[in-house]
Amino acid sequence: MTIFSAIENLLSETIFNQAFKGELNPKMSLEKYRHVAFIFSVLQNSTAVLVDLKFKKNYVYHGGLSVYLGIADEQTGEVTSSVQNDNILKLIHPEDLTMKHLTELRLFHFLKNKTPVERLNYHIILIIRILNKDGKYIPVELKIFYASSTDSIQLVLYQYSFSSSIEQAPAAVIIDSSNGQIIPNTAFNTKKILTRREIEILKEIAVGKPSKEISQKLFISKNTVDRHRQNIMEKLRVKSAIEACYIAGMMGII
Repeated sequence: MTIFSAIENLLSETIFNQAFKGELNPKMSLEKYRHVAFIFSVLQNSTAVLVDLKFKKNYVYHGGLSVYLGIADEQTGEVTSSVQNDNILKLIHPEDLTMKHLTELRLFHFLKNKTPVERLNYHIILIIRILNKDGKYIPVELKIFYASSTDSIQLVLYQYSFSSSIEQAPAAVIIDSSNGQIIPNTAFNTKKILTRREIEILKEIAVGKPSKEISQKLFISKNTVDRHRQNIMEKLRVKSAIEACYIAGMMGII
């Protein structure tokens, strides 16, 4: 398993394994979000992808960008049941796709402590590189919006638009649209993915200490350390301690 696939798996497991019990706010219903996605595709020539996580459906609206990239022959809309296999995702530069997934994970955990109304204030903005039909990477602006019920995030709207930014993609940012502020990385509660003891052990693993040495330093048995190591890898959806350290570092967990 590559580092990228581990991050992708972690995002997928996180958003699809929610308990979808509550209902969407009628003011921000599926039909209204579909209409917003359609408007984006028409007025901004965007490729707008609305993902319904609960019912595992994609609503894709192709604007001029889709035609330019070669993923659609005309400006149109379609519904698919393969929410993890967007054609446009396959065209994103691997580094930028990793950055997108990590930023979504940060925002997902950040929104858990917000009310459904407050959650509407936050969205992601980043510049990504996407392959056009000539095989060249072009800069595209991606905005990501979430809609949620009282207990889960059900809808995710991805808006891809032409961008005049430089080809080198900057870091992604999360915006509070109610005041225009950029949310700093320190505000995200991604550390709650792991327990305090697991983070403590992962920090020791990251500097190259074996289980026996960690057990002696923390005054716990080697078997306990090994059990924590296994739990860490399961929670981060990775196959090795090296991958766990890399992902945890990128997410700000350690």
